[in-house]
Amino acid sequence: MIVYRKIIIPYDGSGPSNKAVDHAVQIAKLTGRESDVILLHVIEEFPTYHFIERPARSIRTGEKITLSQYLVEVYELMRQSGRELLDDKKEEISKSTGFEVKTKVLAGHISNTIIDFAETEKADLIVIGNVGRTGISKIRTLGSVSRSVSERAPCPIMIVH
Repeated sequence: MIVYRKIIIPYDGSGPSNKAVDHAVQIAKLTGRESDVILLHVIEEFPTYHFIERPARSIRTGEKITLSQYLVEVYELMRQSGRELLDDKKEEISKSTGFEVKTKVLAGHISNTIIDFAETEKADLIVIGNVGRTGISKIRTLGSVSRSVSERAPCPIMIVH
């Protein structure tokens, strides 16, 4: 029997990513709780150009700040939102299944960050939804992130529809 000891689930709160969580937890439970399941939320980094330093208004205080300072605030809020999303899902999984999962929030190019994290963690399996929040499920059957990850993943990948 193949045992997946480390399963990574890229999670964005979308329907397909919720289905991926359900599948991954069921797979992990088959191993007798020997698996580590990691919910991964990746914050897309915006390309920034250091020569553009226009003034902006602080999200928190409303004061004038530089564009760089504004982006720092935006990333902090996005990280906080990502942590809350993962904490809520972690609690939901624990209550409904008794299974404990780990969480991680990273920033970067989404598919590259998922692949790099899987390599670093020596993942045995990635379970990912077919289309996330940025996909148009009525038109495409496979999102750009799931496609990119499936083509370059360092381990087996399950794409959940």
